[in-house]
Amino acid sequence: MTTIRRLAGLLAVAALVAACSSSAAASIAPTDPGAASAAPGATDGIIPGPDEPVTDVPGKPHVDPGPGGATLVTPKPGQLDIHPVSLDSISASVDGRHVVLTAFWTSGVEPCYTLDTIVVARGDGSFTITLREGHGPGDVACIDLAQLKATRIDLGDLEPGSYTVSDGGGGTARTTFEVA
Repeated sequence: MTTIRRLAGLLAVAALVAACSSSAAASIAPTDPGAASAAPGATDGIIPGPDEPVTDVPGKPHVDPGPGGATLVTPKPGQLDIHPVSLDSISASVDGRHVVLTAFWTSGVEPCYTLDTIVVARGDGSFTITLREGHGPGDVACIDLAQLKATRIDLGDLEPGSYTVSDGGGGTARTTFEVA
């Protein structure tokens, strides 16, 4: 039954996208033909001109892609059905004594798969990172689309030494780093 609902949701989204793209194409032209010739490529600031590259989705806020093209996300506490997720990998950036981790995992799209919290457990020369995801309230159609996600975890300034970071979500991802 869930598969039928998902298929129906995907078909509805596809029909909506097709309808919107055909009606939007007719309304993109500038209203003042002289304005476009006065400044080549100039438009209303939402749609790039014909000689400008498209760098983002019009009308959508720009979000910097994370490392490796991952979607960079921050926790949004208050999700439902919270559960730990397994990490694909962890990397560490050391600047002097300041350390920032980047955790990568594969998940679904929001609001069905939303990072809720990051739990950091510190041991002697080690850290265990557990990312917990859930979903937002309400009954929404969720598409089965895998997405590479990343989040940054600021560990602050650490004492000199060697450290190991491991995945507390059940995965085998781990990294080590040195603080001089």
